Amino acid sequence: MPAAAPAAVSAAVVGRLRAAGCVFAEDEARLLVAEAGSRARLAELVRRRVAGEPLEHLLGWAEFGGLRVAVEPGVFVPRRRSELLVTEAAVLAPGSAVVVDLCCGSGRCPPR
Repeated sequence: MPAAAPAAVSAAVVGRLRAAGCVFAEDEARLLVAEAGSRARLAELVRRRVAGEPLEHLLGWAEFGGLRVAVEPGVFVPRRRSELLVTEAAVLAPGSAVVVDLCCGSGRCPPR
């Protein structure tokens, strides 16, 4: 798929996502179009998203704390609302402390 997808393709993707209840349909469409690489792959990604698969699993990453964290099916998607908790834990931890994220999917402590 060319780097700049035709507006009609993007509009169609937005329409399908919005009809499926995706609140941020424009943002999701932009990410899916950029990830797809071909119209066939885009159609597959949109079909899976409309069926309810998490966007982050389709992309293979989630943004968290300014980083792209790899995710895949079976891994909890890090949530933006958790960023404050991670930041505060890092601030409160002594300099030599080891902070462990257990059984929570993917997690990363921001640098101090």
